[in-house]
Amino acid sequence: MLPLRSSFLPEKVPRLLPTLSIYELVSRDYIKFRLIGTAIRERMGADMTGKNYLDFVDPARREKSAGSFWAVVEQPCAMRVISNHAMTSGRHMFLEVLMVPVENDRGENPVVLCQTNEINKPGKEEFHDPDGLKLVTVSNREFIDIGAGLSSFRD
Repeated sequence: MLPLRSSFLPEKVPRLLPTLSIYELVSRDYIKFRLIGTAIRERMGADMTGKNYLDFVDPARREKSAGSFWAVVEQPCAMRVISNHAMTSGRHMFLEVLMVPVENDRGENPVVLCQTNEINKPGKEEFHDPDGLKLVTVSNREFIDIGAGLSSFRD
């Protein structure tokens, strides 16, 4: 059984807030940014709250990307992803994302919590990107058993 969304109070874990995001799975075509931490907002160059995550995924991979979100709620499990975020400025960032589903007792749509951290590549300069997110691609994906088995989803 998954923890209830109402039992997770983001303000109680202030260290995680800057890199925390919450997504609502509205449909297979619409994965809504519900909460975006300040570090994520700064990294993306905009507040993405309310926008569709899939609008920033390579069109050829949208269906697979949506499927990965749905995989963690349909077969309750966590997922670790290494993704490449291409910015409109030409900068590329590698991010490590841990995604965990929670039981949405506040609404009808499934919800997932994500903790996202930038992976600094040796020799890469760190700088703030004033432009926005252009495209997201996945380098690696693995599922983590949280007590209900693993998803059979594959890219």
